[in-house]
Amino acid sequence: MDAPRPSGTRRALLIGLPLAALAAAAFLFMNRDEPPAPKARPSSVESSADTRPQRRDEPSLVPSAPTPAAAIESAAAQESEAAPAAPDTDPEARVIDRMRAALASDPEEVIRLDDAASRDFGDSPRAAERGLLRVRALVRTDRTGQARSLAEDLVERYPDDPSAKSAAAYMGIHPRPRGPSR
Repeated sequence: MDAPRPSGTRRALLIGLPLAALAAAAFLFMNRDEPPAPKARPSSVESSADTRPQRRDEPSLVPSAPTPAAAIESAAAQESEAAPAAPDTDPEARVIDRMRAALASDPEEVIRLDDAASRDFGDSPRAAERGLLRVRALVRTDRTGQARSLAEDLVERYPDDPSAKSAAAYMGIHPRPRGPSR
């Protein structure tokens, strides 16, 4: 026995509704990066907020919305002002940022940077983080054995550090539990 075929209207709904949903999703996806338009306030709200007349030399109570170009320029200015202050306070953070940037394109540079940082900073609080980046660089240069040994060393030296744990997980190392064995 054959199943009954849907009628013309029902068939149009079965095809049209999914297509409409796809079109709505595409429309929402395409417009998600645009900032929402500022809502216009009704004139009655503005007039009721301040009934006295405004003088020309007096600043407006309602700030004008900055143009997108002005907003971008002010954000860039704030970044450029804030950027030089942070790296000067922690030179090791600058090295780690350079290591992260070089990891995908030049893993040998990560190893060179870590060698220099180890001489300059020694066993600093961020040594495990540098070690994790070195482990990943070693894997990318097909030195898996060295990477595994370094990850094991990191877990032994810094058992509670998240970067050391991440290096161990990256290499598939399961550290031995601390404490007495049974």
